[in-house]
Parts: sequence; C-alpha cells; structure tokens
Amino acid sequence: MILGLDVGGTQADAVLLEGNRVLVETKTPTEDDLLETLRSSLDKTLSGVDPAQIERMAFSTTTAMNAIIQDRLEPTGMIVTAGPGMDPDWFAVGPSFHAVEGCLNHQGFEASPLNKESVLSAAAKIQRQGIKTLGVAGKFSVRNPAHEMQITQWTEGYFSHIALGHRIAGVLNFPRRISTTYLNAALHGLYARFLDALKQILNEKNLHAPGYLLKPDGGTVTLEKSLESPARTAQSGPAASVMGALALDGCEGTALVLDIGGTSTDMAVVLDGLPLLEKQGIRLGSFPTLIRSLLTHSVAVGGDSEIWIDEGGALRIGPLRKGRPLAFGGSILTPTDAMVTLGLLEAGNRVAAGEGVENLGRVLGRDLKTTAERVLEKTAEIIADSARAFLQEINSRPVYTVHEVLQEQRIEPTCLVLIGGPAPQIAPYVGKSLGLPYRVPVHFGVANAVGAAVARVTSEITLHADTERGVVIIPEADMQKPIDHRFKIDQAVQLAREVLKERALMEGADPDALHLSITEKQIFNMIRGYSRTGQNIRLKMCVTPGLIPRWERKR
Repeated sequence: MILGLDVGGTQADAVLLEGNRVLVETKTPTEDDLLETLRSSLDKTLSGVDPAQIERMAFSTTTAMNAIIQDRLEPTGMIVTAGPGMDPDWFAVGPSFHAVEGCLNHQGFEASPLNKESVLSAAAKIQRQGIKTLGVAGKFSVRNPAHEMQITQWTEGYFSHIALGHRIAGVLNFPRRISTTYLNAALHGLYARFLDALKQILNEKNLHAPGYLLKPDGGTVTLEKSLESPARTAQSGPAASVMGALALDGCEGTALVLDIGGTSTDMAVVLDGLPLLEKQGIRLGSFPTLIRSLLTHSVAVGGDSEIWIDEGGALRIGPLRKGRPLAFGGSILTPTDAMVTLGLLEAGNRVAAGEGVENLGRVLGRDLKTTAERVLEKTAEIIADSARAFLQEINSRPVYTVHEVLQEQRIEPTCLVLIGGPAPQIAPYVGKSLGLPYRVPVHFGVANAVGAAVARVTSEITLHADTERGVVIIPEADMQKPIDHRFKIDQAVQLAREVLKERALMEGADPDALHLSITEKQIFNMIRGYSRTGQNIRLKMCVTPGLIPRWERKR
C-alpha cells in the first residue's frame, strides 16, 4: 500500500492506495499546528490498517512556504564573491550580507585570489550579530567551486550550518543563486526540526516505509535528502495538483488543470500528458530562485472565499478567506454557502447558508436562487479571467516542456480538468465562462494527495566541460575531474547519464523507472586570435517528472 498526504491551506487530504486503486480517502481541517494536523490525518486514514502493509509514503508540506511568506526565516548571513560587472549589493538578502575580495572569470579561471582576511572579517561580523547559519555563493561557482569551498573551510568553525550556491543548479544566474542559497540556509534549522518531528510521528505509528516529499517540479525526494535543499519542498501544492490530475485523468489533449480549493485555485497546462515547466525557476514569496518547477498560476478565490459588497455596490469574492462558511458553523458568507443553498452540495446547514444568501440578495435586489447562481457565476468569472491572463502570459514567451522548447506552438486549451473539493459544483460554471468542455475525475477531492503519492523521484544535473581548462564539472553532484582536449559530446552524455543515475538512486528513485531526458545540449568553440583553443560543452539532463510505474498511462 502507498500512503499519500497533502497539506493545503484549508484541508489536509490523505489517501491509501493499493495497486492502482484508491482504497481510503480522508480530509482533515488544517490547524495552526501542522504536525498535529499530520498526526490527526494519519490516525483517520490508517484506522484499522496494519502499518507493516505500507510500502511507500509521500508528503506535500507547507512548512517551507509558510516560513517564507510569514517571514519566519532564521537569521542568516551571506558571503558572496562576484568580480567585475553587476554590483552584488543590488541583490543583498538577509540581515548580514557581505561581498568579499576575490573572483573567478566566466570560464572558471581565477581572476583575483580570494582574500582570507576579507572572508574572516565578514564571518566575524556575521557571528557578532548572533547568526549561526551562513550561505556562500560565487558568481561563477558552477564553473569552478574552489572559492566557495575555500570560504567554507575558513569559516566552518564560525557556523552550525553552511549552504553552498554551486550545489543548487548548474546554470549561470547570480541573483537567483544568491536568493536560493539564502533560502536553503535560512530554512535549514526550521526544516530539520520539522523532519525530526515528522519522523517521530511516523515512528509513533510504526510507519517505517521509505518516505518522500514532493517538489515543485512534480517529482519527489527522500525525507533524508530533502534536508540538503529545503527550499525545494516549498510550493509543492500546485505540483501535487498536476500530478494528481495526470494520475486520475491522464490529461489528454491540451488540458487546463484547475485545482479549486477552499482558499485559492491553482492552475497549470498539460500538453498530452506533459506539464509545462518554468524555465528559470520558481519564485518563492519575494525570492526569485533556481528551483525547477512546473509552470503554475494561482488566483486567490476558492470555495471558502469571503463574499462582500464594495462601496459601489458591486459583488466581490475573495481574495481573503476569513473563516468557515455559514453552512459549517462559521460567520462568513462564501461560495460554498451558495452551493449548499442550491442543493449542489449536500452537506452542512442549508438553512444557515440560505439565510446568508438571502441577506446578500436583499442588497443586490435578487431572489434567493438567482443570488446563489450569481455568486457561482462570479466565482467562475474570476477563475476564468485569471486563466485567460495565465494563457496570455504563456503565449507571450517560449514554452518549455521537459523534452523540448515549443517556440511556435500557441497554447489553446481543448478541455478543462477540474479537481479539488468544490470541483463538481463549480465545473459547469467555469466551463461555460471559458467555453470549454470539462472533466471531473473520480477521487477529485483528494487528487493532490494521489499526486504526491504516485509521483516518481526526479533529479537533474548540469555538466560543463571545458577542454581548454581540461576539466569537466557537475556542480549538483560536487564532481570535478580532469579531461583531455579530445573530450567530446558523446563522452559528456555518457558521463552525465552515469552520474544522474547514481544521484537519482541515492535520492530514492526506482531503478526500473529511470526516464532520463536531455533538456539542453550546446557546444561552443573557443577562439583566441585566429585559432581554436578548445571546446565548451554544456549539457543538462534530468529524470523526467512522471508517475510511478503502476500508475503510468500507456499512450
């Protein structure tokens, strides 16, 4: 059996799977105490189940994202090396940011030696502020991590944890590398405490199967490996939506996936089973990062959004969720109350919901039924308008799947796939507003938990080979080895495959389900004077996001 659990802003959804069937599905209200929510959800889902039958566990957690948006990051210092060009202070983050003397050039050659006095002075200043965590990032560290490693060696006695920038991703983007390194350092302590508490809960329940956490790219990573980059576990909810839709529906054609929750609606586009990717990296709160992610978009409207009237007398829905619907003992009128009033949702107190809708109707000059209908139409219009804006943004730039760049293809959805608790009730209204046919798959209400449960492990690496320098580097694997001037692209591909397979297996991948894709391959001749002095080979390869074998659909 497989256990899947996704913690959302309103509900924690959990499923128990056997083979390719959903045996149990549960919903638990999300409390302020995340760990208590997890404990309650597990109790409900695993009632009467022998823990020894659980062979795999996968979780999607809000821990890292909540810390970012609620400004609960631990005080963290940053030491960076830059060199000529942009001023690193433009991208300063955290309470103690320091650019030190020394730099590498774009090839990875040392342009200026690292100044030990400058590094130790910065470390001392950070330490005097009571800061125990450090991030280290170099502008060209992915071409040569020597300066980052040297800074670590000189300062390791000052700090309890040091996060290094070259291990994040092998692409050159200094501003994003700075902020991603900072997040990995600032989240480390909090995330380590969360993992310890989660493991304690799992031990209490005698759950000892391999555990995984969902990442924004729709893949998973083992609990232990997730601590190496805690920022990679943030904003995994939208990815769970996409993977759940793929598992339950297949998403054939050009599908616009809409996950309608209590607080917000997440959306993504899937092209015949292939989700679109955010090329540069996801934005987490105010931080642009190098973390690979599915291309998703959220709008702050859901089943429990507040309904209100503005000063001009116009009906408004959201963006806030201020409590439970009237139908469920709350004091706030919501779209859920409109669903209950119309009999679309057989739950809660229909009288209380109807009274709220009737009071709204007096303000709008409508009767009970037309008021409730108007609430759902307005909710659908907000979602549809946001979807149109999302599609317009997609079509304004090249579109990326994990396999290719789609520069000429215009993305026009042919269908909607709706999941989430209110999906069946709101689907006809959204379908009408967008003028598209829609599908609501079975187990729609716990699709996110299904997505977390059946997403396979993903990993990616970037290989840089410089035959002039005589070195090949794979930053994510902390690998650097000599090569000769005859090193070719075929050798680079073979080496990348070997390293990626080894890395993926260490991160918990199934050796029988390693779907590897080359996502970028470039070769540049280096010329000095009138002669070629070498080649620069750049190669990116990944384990393709997808579903574990028993849930894969044959296409």
